[in-house]
Amino acid sequence: MILSIGEILVDIFQEGDKKTVFPGGAPFNVASNIEHYGGKVSFYGAVGDDEYGHFLSDFAQKKIPSSFIKIYKDHHTTEAIVTLDNGERSFKFNRDNGSDYLLDINDLSTFNLNEFNIIHLGSLMLSYQEGKDFFYQTSKLIHEKSHSLISFDINYREDIFKDEAEAQDTFLKALKEADIVKFTLEELELLSKQKDVLKGLKSLLNDKQVAVVTLGKDGSIFYHKDKFIKVSSYPLKPFDTTGAGDAFYSYFLYYLDKGLDLNNDEEIKTALRRANIAGALATQKKGAIDIVPSNDEIDNFLKKMNI
Repeated sequence: MILSIGEILVDIFQEGDKKTVFPGGAPFNVASNIEHYGGKVSFYGAVGDDEYGHFLSDFAQKKIPSSFIKIYKDHHTTEAIVTLDNGERSFKFNRDNGSDYLLDINDLSTFNLNEFNIIHLGSLMLSYQEGKDFFYQTSKLIHEKSHSLISFDINYREDIFKDEAEAQDTFLKALKEADIVKFTLEELELLSKQKDVLKGLKSLLNDKQVAVVTLGKDGSIFYHKDKFIKVSSYPLKPFDTTGAGDAFYSYFLYYLDKGLDLNNDEEIKTALRRANIAGALATQKKGAIDIVPSNDEIDNFLKKMNI
C-alpha cells in the first residue's frame, strides 16, 4: 500500500479565450494513477476554502476514498497555469497566499503509517519554510516509527525558487531522506554537475537508495547499488506531456509495491518497459488525471508493437 503526500492543485489550460480546469499536482497525480492501475493508495494534501478547493476536495475523496484533504479558510487553492507548445508543456504557478505547502504533521495521525510499504513525498512544499519543516518532520517520523520506504520525485520547477543555486541546495539535502528517487535527465545533471548519468547517480546516492531516471522519448534508467539498466521507450507524437512523468513514476511505484525484486534484472526491465508505455500513452490526452492506460491497455500496446 502507498501513501502519497503533497500538492493537490488545479491545472488551468488557457487557449485563447478558452479556459479548461483539471485536477493536478504531482503527488495527487501519482496517487490517482496508482489507484487507476489497481494499486492500494491513500493521499494527503491541502487546499483553500474556495471554489477550486471544494472541487478538488470532492474529486479527491471520490477518486481515492481514503484521502484526507485539509481546507484552509484564509488561503487560496494553488493554481498551475499550463501552456502547450507542440505538446510540450510549461508551468507558471499562482501560489499567492496558497495552501499546497501548509501540511501539518499532526494530520498524519489520520493514517496508520505502518500500513504503507511506500510513502511518497512531493517536492513543491520545499519552496516554503512551512513545507520544509513538514518534509523533514515527516521523514524523521517515518524513519523512526514505520517500516515504510520514502519515495521522492525531484520535480524541479524553476519559478518556485529564487534561483538555481537555491533549488540545488534544497534538493541535495532532501534527497538524502529518500529510499527511492526519481530524476529527469536534466535534474540529474543540475544536481550532480555531471554529464555522465552513471557518474552523476554515484555522486548523489548511497548504496541503499534506488533511483529511476526518465529520458523522455529515449526511455528510462534504473539504478541501485551498481546495477544500471536502461530500457528504451516507444515514442508517440505527444498531444500534451503534462503528467507523463507522473504516469511513468506512479507505475514504477505500483510495480515496486507489488513486490518488484530489485535483484532480478528481467523483472526490472519489465517494470521499466511498462512504465515507459504508461508515460508514452499518457501524452495522448490532455491534463494529468485519468489519462493513464490500464494494465490491459498496456498489454494490448505490447502485443501491437510485437514486444
